[in-house]
Amino acid sequence: IQRSSSLFLVKTIYSCLLSIIFLFLNESYPFIPIQLTLTSVVTIGIPSFVLALEPNKERVSGHFFPNVISKSLPSALTIIFNIIIVMIVRDIFKFTDMETSTICVLLTGLTGFILLYRLCKPFNIIRTVLLILMLSIFFFGILGFKNVFELATITSYMLIVILSLTFLSYIIFNIMMNLVDKYIIPKINK
Repeated sequence: IQRSSSLFLVKTIYSCLLSIIFLFLNESYPFIPIQLTLTSVVTIGIPSFVLALEPNKERVSGHFFPNVISKSLPSALTIIFNIIIVMIVRDIFKFTDMETSTICVLLTGLTGFILLYRLCKPFNIIRTVLLILMLSIFFFGILGFKNVFELATITSYMLIVILSLTFLSYIIFNIMMNLVDKYIIPKINK
């Protein structure tokens, strides 16, 4: 249940904070609903269902809320960071709105997979198949159904931004994990 809650809370946190940020920036929200459907299905919906139904004989340890926050907040903050960087880079590379939202979708999905990878540890056959299958569906959706999800064709400039920010996302995610564990979780536990 904690794993599933962490997955759902990520989207709630980043959606709320991005809505507030973009309200003050006077910019359009970087996603359209159909795009969020793709990322939500493969990084939240199906994985949370499978992880919640997986047999678990481990004892519950720690407190529920701090455990969930320690996993979800770093991912949500990483997604927000990515989207802000994309909005800055957009003007440099002169990306269209569709190209910008495509980059945001890819980075949001990949950050979701970083969290899913961490939640699946230690890996067993179910978790391994789950991660591989969700990655496959995500990339198949992006490449095979780009018109359905209103995604742009990925250009070389977009690919450079995506690969650079994917690498940076992993670093930011780890920094956020350390900051949350060091500063926020101790305050919640008080």
